[in-house]
Amino acid sequence: MDRAVIMAAAGAVDGKSEYGALERRGAADMHSVFEETRIEGRAEEIIETGHEFGLSDDAILGRLQRKLDVSLEMAQGYLRQFGGQMV
Repeated sequence: MDRAVIMAAAGAVDGKSEYGALERRGAADMHSVFEETRIEGRAEEIIETGHEFGLSDDAILGRLQRKLDVSLEMAQGYLRQFGGQMV
């Protein structure tokens, strides 16, 4: 894969993915990188909205699991990453 394309992709995800990881994934998985970024954006929105409406972390976890079709562990990771109260 062209280095310029990989660097552009790394920039598009606000530097959250390191260049080396993108380069290792290669062209076949570039779609996965963008899909992952889209899901993370949705997770952040769900968490922010949940907090605005005063939902508990447990309720937000449930919403993340249902709306994004992710495991509890993945939902907990998003909650930690985007400002949840859980440890």
